Amino acid sequence: MYSNPFDNLPRQFYTPSSIKEFVQTWLATVCTHNPEAITNLYNYDATLLGTVAENIKLGRSQIRSYFDYFVQMQPCGRITSLYINDFGTTAVANGTYTFQLMQDGEISEVPARFTFVLVKNGGKWIISTHHSSAQP
Repeated sequence: MYSNPFDNLPRQFYTPSSIKEFVQTWLATVCTHNPEAITNLYNYDATLLGTVAENIKLGRSQIRSYFDYFVQMQPCGRITSLYINDFGTTAVANGTYTFQLMQDGEISEVPARFTFVLVKNGGKWIISTHHSSAQP
């Protein structure tokens, strides 16, 4: 399993530190397999298009149900690219990551791409929209 989500992050990318740290925190939290802790990183009315979801998840309740399912695959990943647009109280983080997932008793690697739309809430970043899809 991966230990540090940013081990292989290319250094040439401009990444404002608090946004980069938030993305790292999200991935590290996913690696704990704690659906409540993961869900708490999302705004109450957030939208999630999950990597293995069949439907769009709206709000924390639906997002929690997605992560209840997703953590059963013991996910952990690493960032392979990250591009950030910082607009002050809103930011967009686009990139790629590779997840290791336990499927049918075997670990498989799933390269995926992501977009986070983040908003500041009480001075801290929180996810408003998250789209993740497996690489074609």
